[in-house]
Amino acid sequence: MERAECNRNCWISAAIAGVVVLLFTAGIGDLHWLAGLFLGVVTFVLFGALMVWLVCHERPELFEDGPGLTGTDWQRAAVDRQPETLLVSGSLGPEPFTSGTQMPIVAGTMPSSEPPSVVAPAAVPAAAAKPVPGADDLQRIKGIGPKISDWLNAQGVTRYDQIAAWDAATVADFAQRLGRMGGRIEADDWVGQAKLLAAGGETGHSRRIDKGGAA
Repeated sequence: MERAECNRNCWISAAIAGVVVLLFTAGIGDLHWLAGLFLGVVTFVLFGALMVWLVCHERPELFEDGPGLTGTDWQRAAVDRQPETLLVSGSLGPEPFTSGTQMPIVAGTMPSSEPPSVVAPAAVPAAAAKPVPGADDLQRIKGIGPKISDWLNAQGVTRYDQIAAWDAATVADFAQRLGRMGGRIEADDWVGQAKLLAAGGETGHSRRIDKGGAA
């Protein structure tokens, strides 16, 4: 509306200037008033266009022209153009804390400021290896080391007389279960050594073990 009003004022001023030129130039020349009218129209057009370009060119047009747009209407139109997010009444965030605000009291134990004490788990003592009652030292048999001795004990073989009683099928079964170490059963003659040790005899390997040698 502001630009339209500026344009209107400029053209009114240009019309006044054209009338003044018409009055002063109507008696000049042979055409008299016709020449004055022509000069007045030229003055109106040129002066009006120049005034609009110089005065109203940089003025933004805020709103479209409307009939009877008053100051109150202009304010109402400005409010209508505001984003809806700016027109929401009230605070969307939490209400500020004041001295009269009462904090809700929740029943239950209050949290302690001290860090919770960490109770270290009681150390579980390692279970001591319980010797098998009546078990023989199978490592006195050549070819049986600590690992194979433990494995045989886990299979229930703990005495010389048990190995001495193995037949061919039992030897083949244990050889298969031992895998690549199973060939030592026949290579080292576990059954023959076990029979000798079960009868109370000794072998060169058993004497070395008795003296603290490695299996």
